[in-house]
Amino acid sequence: MKKNIIKSKIPMTHKMMGVLNFIKKYIKKHNYCPTFQEMCDGLGYKSKNSITNLVNRLEARKELKKIKGYRRNLELHE
Repeated sequence: MKKNIIKSKIPMTHKMMGVLNFIKKYIKKHNYCPTFQEMCDGLGYKSKNSITNLVNRLEARKELKKIKGYRRNLELHE
């Protein structure tokens, strides 16, 4: 139980907010989630690893959820 409490206290950074806003806008425009490569291209990151780390932190904050087995595998928690 302590592990969940610690994860929920991860502070929201400007980069995390940028990724979250990008995902929200992309879903609103296209009606489906962007791929990690599309997030890299749209946000100017050169490495998908950077996006992966930010998405993992957003998932730990319960801002979104990854769905296993799908390419466009992110679901927003509003």
